[in-house]
Amino acid sequence: MNASSPRQAVRWLHIVAPPTFRAPVSAQSWCQCGWERTASDRAAVLALIDAHTAHAAVCPLLDLEGNKAA
Repeated sequence: MNASSPRQAVRWLHIVAPPTFRAPVSAQSWCQCGWERTASDRAAVLALIDAHTAHAAVCPLLDLEGNKAA
């Protein structure tokens, strides 16, 4: 990557976790390749975080180091 070219996000993870334990939590993970998942309880959000991390290894837009493919 050229030092003068800005980096662009390819995938995102958005988590909503209010400070109250009883409050509902949710998360959404999406990628420019078309991969998109949502979760709406604590266990599912934790699983989604793992899935979001694992997606980087198989995403056609990313290489193994999580950078944009050339």
